[in-house]
Amino acid sequence: MDVARMLADMALELEQDGNPTTMLDRVSHYARLAVGAEDAGIMRVRSRKLVETPSATSSRVDQAHQLQATFDQGPCLDAIKGRATYRSDDVRSDLRWPQWGPASAELGIRSTVGVRLATRERGFGSLNVYADRPSAFTPADEQIIELLAAHATAAYSAADRAEGLSSALDSRTTIGQAQGILMQKFDIGSDAAFDFLKRISQHENKRLHAVAEAIVVQTDSNARPTD
Repeated sequence: MDVARMLADMALELEQDGNPTTMLDRVSHYARLAVGAEDAGIMRVRSRKLVETPSATSSRVDQAHQLQATFDQGPCLDAIKGRATYRSDDVRSDLRWPQWGPASAELGIRSTVGVRLATRERGFGSLNVYADRPSAFTPADEQIIELLAAHATAAYSAADRAEGLSSALDSRTTIGQAQGILMQKFDIGSDAAFDFLKRISQHENKRLHAVAEAIVVQTDSNARPTD
């Protein structure tokens, strides 16, 4: 298998994709193929006992992740919290994870590599690869997964930032539209209209964007001609 060609293909696909959600699916797919593994997926940690699997090549990946939350131990969690990479040649007998390892072996998992997905400023989770046989991954495989994770992190970070900027722009546009509606309706200035939106937001305990969106939608609905 031409790993360099595969990484180049993945990098091109990620750049063309631009959607953080579907990008993670591509990363999991390529990670599995690159080292001949049975499964791969992404783990994110929301709290000490709450993890999520936004991307996986099978449901077993999420099961393995949830077991790490249950036992508060495992290579994926350690990759996020400790060193950048953890590899196990046989999870069943790995003393680092005495509860998670045997439980994951019951799922058919025997070998694993977990690699942190993070930039210098922000962590995104971990990329985790699983195989059904012991000693499935070599140090070279580990390096391939690390390289793949580095490519994926850079692309995902850029896409996530772009999506955030796009959402912020949409939010500002909607708020501006709502301000204009209030200014026209009540013959008030821009600052007064914005203060009005903030008061509604605080009173109803809703995000400012949600309040503005409701005003815009209601105005559009009332403006439509009826049959």
